[in-house]
Amino acid sequence: MMNQITGPHFCAQLPFEWGDENTDVQPSDWELIRYLMVLADFEQNTDAIELAQAKQDLLLLWLAKSQNIQLPPTQSVCVGMDRICWQSLQLHQVSDQGVIHLALSTQFPLLLKLPAQIVQAEPQGDIWNYTAQLDLSTPLADHFEQAVFRYHRRAIQQVKSHT
Repeated sequence: MMNQITGPHFCAQLPFEWGDENTDVQPSDWELIRYLMVLADFEQNTDAIELAQAKQDLLLLWLAKSQNIQLPPTQSVCVGMDRICWQSLQLHQVSDQGVIHLALSTQFPLLLKLPAQIVQAEPQGDIWNYTAQLDLSTPLADHFEQAVFRYHRRAIQQVKSHT
C-alpha cells in the first residue's frame, strides 16, 4: 500500500470503510472523545492497577462483548494525525466528501465515524490508493492525535523488539 503520510502514524489491519456523508449518522464529538479517553485508559500497561479500576475495566469489556456491533471488514490502513490512507477497488474522486468508518479496538468495538475529504487518488493497476484529510473539531482532533501518537509509539516499540 502506498503511504502518503509524514509524521507520526501507524499502519495496521483495522475494520475500515469509506461512507457517504449524506446517509451517515454521526456520533457526537463528546461521545467520540470519551471513547478515545476510555480506550487510552484501558490500554495503559501498568502493573499497579487498583481493584476498582480492574472491576471497571472488566465491566466495560463485558458490556462491549454484549453489544451486537457490526464492524466493516478489516483492511490495511495507514492512520496519521490528520490523514488516512487505504486502497480500494471502488472509484472515488479527489475532493469527494465522506465519512471514515474506523475501529481502533476490537475489544471495545466502537466504529469511529470521522468526516473527511479525499485529497489524493492514484491508480495502481485495478486498485486505487486513497488519502483522505480528516475534518475534526479541535477537541476531537486533539484526542484523535493522542491516540495516533500512542499507536505510533507502540509500532516503533514492536519494530525495536523484533530486531
